[in-house]
Amino acid sequence: MNVTCLTPFGAQHRGGVPVVVEALSSALAVGGDCALSVLCAKEDGIAGTGPWEAVSLKPLPVLGPISLGFLREFQAQLEATEPEVIHIHGIWTCLSYQHHNFQKTRNIPYAISPHGMLDEWALSNSQWKKKIVERIFERAHLERANILVALSESELKSIRSYGLKNPVAVIPNGVELPDLSLPIERCCWYGETRKALLFVGRVHPKKGLPLLIQAWAKLKKIDPPISTEWFVAIAGDGDTDDLNELKESVRELELSEDIQFLGPIYGESKVAALRQASAFILPSYSEGLPMSVLEAWAYELPSLITPECNLPDGFVTNSAIQIKTEVDSIAKGISAVAGFSNDERLAMGRRARALVCEKYTWQSVSEQMASVYHWLLNKAERPSCVHIEE
Repeated sequence: MNVTCLTPFGAQHRGGVPVVVEALSSALAVGGDCALSVLCAKEDGIAGTGPWEAVSLKPLPVLGPISLGFLREFQAQLEATEPEVIHIHGIWTCLSYQHHNFQKTRNIPYAISPHGMLDEWALSNSQWKKKIVERIFERAHLERANILVALSESELKSIRSYGLKNPVAVIPNGVELPDLSLPIERCCWYGETRKALLFVGRVHPKKGLPLLIQAWAKLKKIDPPISTEWFVAIAGDGDTDDLNELKESVRELELSEDIQFLGPIYGESKVAALRQASAFILPSYSEGLPMSVLEAWAYELPSLITPECNLPDGFVTNSAIQIKTEVDSIAKGISAVAGFSNDERLAMGRRARALVCEKYTWQSVSEQMASVYHWLLNKAERPSCVHIEE
């Protein structure tokens, strides 16, 4: 079965979607009867090595600003993959427009994964631009899809609230389970004796980092000793203006000794940070289903996350601490995890890893996705993960 995945961007610094596409495509290619091709924008940070080795990766030159995602040679390269199923990851870029036009003269089954981009907060961000794109092509592109893929029940509700009646498959993201018996490498805060509260992800307004900084400032006033025992490590890249605003806030609040900006971390550096951190935080306003949290869980880190992370089973199984997108709530959550004994933190982290083993491995996720592709080709019964509106 030839499956072609389309995504505007393939470099890791673009955030979670490229990481998901790489991991899912590779798992599908290795684990079943899927021959995977991936078309994306050509840019620095993409290499056909590592997990990409299992798929046919085709980075294409871009016409105009890369942020628009308009790919040159798109139609010819897509046809060359001889797709039986097409899977589009992400919306609101010119790639949707190109694929929508491609399908006008064809009838190839296709799936769209919005990756949380139809959630209420996401729709309100750059709202007027999305209204224009919606009217020109995105609404029609979504409505014509044979199936939409939601990462959670919450995203399913968002898709229905947007007015889409398509079948929807609810399939989460996954993660590779690391071998925690391997030696721990030195990380970027080597020599630091305090415990690290780690954030890993794209630096973006939706991540709630200004709230985290304000919460730490408040907590330090209430409980000064916390800064002698813990510090905040922010790992990730993003818009220069967003980063500068955060750093300026840290300076103004005199928190430079408490909050460290690590920049983007990948590969062994990321593994080392996850192995040496004592807890993880994501105070996000909006997510699809965050890879960063699943990775933290896989590394047995107790985590502080919002309901908008769409991982309610973390709260049900006491594998995570629930926080709101409010300064007081974040401060309370940090205080709670800082008050845990080492055994209590370890116990929560082990529950989190057990949850990943049960529900969020790439093998399990890829098997569900492959069953959806087979159903689209009328080669299998409708999978239980597929919801059809009566």
